[in-house]
Amino acid sequence: MPFSMRPFVYWSGVYNAGLALFLLFPPLYQGLGLNICSPVWGWLVAGFLGFTSVALILASRELRQRASLVYWESLLRFIAALLLIPAGLFGDLGLIAVPLGLGDLAIGLVYMIGLPKELGLPHSALLCDRHS
Repeated sequence: MPFSMRPFVYWSGVYNAGLALFLLFPPLYQGLGLNICSPVWGWLVAGFLGFTSVALILASRELRQRASLVYWESLLRFIAALLLIPAGLFGDLGLIAVPLGLGDLAIGLVYMIGLPKELGLPHSALLCDRHS
């Protein structure tokens, strides 16, 4: 079965939704060693993840027309990795942040490499929303 970006984008949106729900409940993430200084910050990130979840799921339905949203999400994934990995290793966020950051890095790479390949579009077209 060949790899397709459409289901990958959909399931990464579902993954974001799961993370959003997880961050709504401090006892859950604290139980896994994730140390967020205040529940409000977890709820703020949960809201952000909820929005990106919806954006990814909707983008997966019309991937060619909405691919730039997914491409920009790859940049957000890279920023998340740059924040989570060092905070997990050297800060007080908890070691669980390291695999989460590595997961973001991997998903971002799949988006950034897979979208141009599958859609036959250059990076500049995806960055600037020129998909025709």
